[in-house]
Amino acid sequence: MGQENLKQLMEKNHGALLKAWFEQVIGAYSDEAHKYFAKVDNEFSNPVGSNIYRALDQLLAELHGEADADALYRHLEMIMRIRAVQDMKPSRAVAFMFAFKAILRKQFADEIAAGKVTEADLRDMDGNLDTLGLMAFDLYMESKNLIYELRIKQIKETNDMLQKANLLNESLDASSFMRCSNYIEE
Repeated sequence: MGQENLKQLMEKNHGALLKAWFEQVIGAYSDEAHKYFAKVDNEFSNPVGSNIYRALDQLLAELHGEADADALYRHLEMIMRIRAVQDMKPSRAVAFMFAFKAILRKQFADEIAAGKVTEADLRDMDGNLDTLGLMAFDLYMESKNLIYELRIKQIKETNDMLQKANLLNESLDASSFMRCSNYIEE
């Protein structure tokens, strides 16, 4: 009865949950970006909003369905790669996973009060969301690492080209670059 019932309620209310969750996700962006991302009808004119919406839709379906680990990973990876290329702190990038707990409690307040959804059911779902939140953090950091590695590779390649063209007096010293790179994002 318990967890099954929560999953059934989630499936029945999929659209409302998705809308609330998507609003929470795009709420992390500026007002202008929020308005743009909210228009998910055309994936070509709004690939970010459209991809986030689609990945959340599939992630939610997995949460109230069979919860295939590979599928959860793929959908979460899509969202976290998008967020990693944006100017967003890690805590803010992954907060949407933890915020879904409040969305569930708000959506099913009457069912919780009536005992149809028990605290034990919610704790089980909270545990799943916590695990996904930690996975999201790992994916975000992996994506950020890849971005930084690509930036360093590009700088080194540019340095090598400039050096070969005799446009530099000395080659790039990676150790001094790393000391200086801390100031790049400030």
